[in-house]
Amino acid sequence: MSSFYKRVAVCYLLVVVLLFVCVARVAVVATTPKYSQAAESERSRKITFGYRRGTIFDCNMERLTNDRTKTMAVIFNTPQAVAALYNYFPVDEIPLITEEIRKNGFALRELSRSVGTEGIYCFEVTVNLDDHTLAKHLIGYTDDENKGVCGLQLAYNDILYSDKTSSVTFTVDGRGQLLEGEAPKTDSGYSVENSGIMLTLDKDVQRIAEQKALGISRGAIVITEVKSGKIRAMVSRPDFLLSNLGEALGDPDLPLFNRALSTYNVGSVFKPCVAAAGIEAGVAQQTDCLGYTNVDGLSFACHKTSGHGLLGLSDALKFSCNSYFYTYVQAVGGGRVLDMARKAGFEGAISLAEGIVCGKGNLGDEQTLLSSKRALANLSIGQGSMLLSPVALTNLYMAIAGDGSYRTPTLIEGRVKGGKLAEAEPAAARVDVMSKYTADMLKTMLSTVLEDEGTGHSGRPTLTTAAGKTGTAQTGIVKDGKKVTNSWFCGFFPLEDPKYAVTVLSENSSSGCGKVFADIADAITLLEMKPSE
Repeated sequence: MSSFYKRVAVCYLLVVVLLFVCVARVAVVATTPKYSQAAESERSRKITFGYRRGTIFDCNMERLTNDRTKTMAVIFNTPQAVAALYNYFPVDEIPLITEEIRKNGFALRELSRSVGTEGIYCFEVTVNLDDHTLAKHLIGYTDDENKGVCGLQLAYNDILYSDKTSSVTFTVDGRGQLLEGEAPKTDSGYSVENSGIMLTLDKDVQRIAEQKALGISRGAIVITEVKSGKIRAMVSRPDFLLSNLGEALGDPDLPLFNRALSTYNVGSVFKPCVAAAGIEAGVAQQTDCLGYTNVDGLSFACHKTSGHGLLGLSDALKFSCNSYFYTYVQAVGGGRVLDMARKAGFEGAISLAEGIVCGKGNLGDEQTLLSSKRALANLSIGQGSMLLSPVALTNLYMAIAGDGSYRTPTLIEGRVKGGKLAEAEPAAARVDVMSKYTADMLKTMLSTVLEDEGTGHSGRPTLTTAAGKTGTAQTGIVKDGKKVTNSWFCGFFPLEDPKYAVTVLSENSSSGCGKVFADIADAITLLEMKPSE
């Protein structure tokens, strides 16, 4: 009998030991991270709204990207949420939403505003880029994997790229149903957005330039700060929609093409360069314009076929007399003009930032210009083989406005970390082009261009003073039986102490750029009159 009880006791002890081992094993499994995370995932549902990306800031640390939010709604399968769909969405979209809820347990949609319906949870999500983004031609865009495709988004992808997402996590039961009373946890990824790059662009000036450019079908605007060379605005027309890039790719007007960086025939906006070379060389001349000039046996026409009469350099600029410059350039000499043009940065490419480079300027064949009076006559009025970008042309007018020198145009202020400029770019190099005496003379002469009788009177602003030069360039292209010309206006303001230099280009046009310049000058002046907040 005692032997029987001993066997029972041994069996009982074995059972207790086995139970202890099982409990210990369960405890180990439950605390292993992999299994713990798996169990946690069964009790939660994470919904992502999209990738986060670093921010492109303007010179005042205002956001050019990540500057807008949208309301995203997570819709669960509750009677209240389903019934409320008809209040927020078109009738034909309701079946799609309900099918998505049935399939996934929830639906994700954008709303115009937050709503307070049970079962519908709304969250504000940052938008990196959209159709309202300023300076799209410079900033570029990204692909579905959050990687830069073109522009600054591509050039600085290593800084701007992030694999982090905005997300919200809901607590659910064993069947995947939402647990009421459990607040969702959000992960906005804002730390990513506080870093990126700072541009020299001024968001307010950029917005003004884009508004005033609406009257230009195809063309560009460049606005620089005279003393620093920093680009405060850059616009290319036509614009494009990020939401419909396919249409832009097939548009014959090439809206994705950044015209501010491309080269064009320039026309009479080049004449101040010839004038600068002549003043530096001490060439003084008067010419009797008859409406044409004979150059090496060939008649070269002035735009005023009846002639301007007797005039000197100042009036030649004011009335943009071609006949004067045909003869003036022969006295100045092609070598001096080419030297002045090269000092102004008219030859070679201009790099504004990593991956953002202006088209290489072309002054024509040097040997031909030095040996052919006809080629030199064409050069004097900005015609012939000459091709320059709007950015390059702005250099000359910055030099005239800046006492004879300019700083190389720049676009990048530096790298931003944690909402502060952490790594600033060095100041742009200073380039001496002409003497202060020459610059002062040209400044005065170009101010007369905006007088009532001057060819640039449409460019005279109301709220400030200015100086500038018009240009109409023959392109050699004939369209629909008509010669295609490009219209230009280059200038600076205010006249007494110039702060901004502006270049306006309009393709296939003969006028209108002066008015755009005047409107920009007035709008910026009005902006700077407002007291700071």
